Amino acid sequence: MKKYYLIAFAVLLSCNKKDKPESIVSKSNTEDSIQLLANQVTDSVIKSMDIAEDFKGSFSNKKLLENSPVEVLSAEFIKKQYSNYKDVKITYKNISDKKIEGIKFEWYGENTFGEPADMGASNGKGSGFTDNPLSPGKTDYGVWNILSSDGKKIIGARAYEVVYSDGTKWNLY
Repeated sequence: MKKYYLIAFAVLLSCNKKDKPESIVSKSNTEDSIQLLANQVTDSVIKSMDIAEDFKGSFSNKKLLENSPVEVLSAEFIKKQYSNYKDVKITYKNISDKKIEGIKFEWYGENTFGEPADMGASNGKGSGFTDNPLSPGKTDYGVWNILSSDGKKIIGARAYEVVYSDGTKWNLY
């Protein structure tokens, strides 16, 4: 939501610039500086939106996960008891033949309007980890306290790093 305010601010600044006589150099320089800053903020927001879209789209790439030792069975927002905030719950399974010691997860969620959901520190993107051991073929779940105020649907969730009990690692990237 903050990025929309930044875009609105940048647009207002760019629309507010009027053709004025250049009699005062410092005022003109200040207006140019403000315009430059507004353009930089706008470019940064647009770039972060493109990155979020790329991240969201990567969850539909099944080939990316074909070697993953962890299968995410379900991912959802769950309402916190006695609060309007939501957490993320992920149910997952060890589909490898090794015992897992730790897993790092990432997910992408949206609000009712199909926009990136508030995930506490970031919009749309979230992550968490577990260091609970998981034997081959076993299923477990984790709940991450992200304090989302508007999360409606998790678009995708996946493991991106796994540490096995023998000390070896698997990485998605």
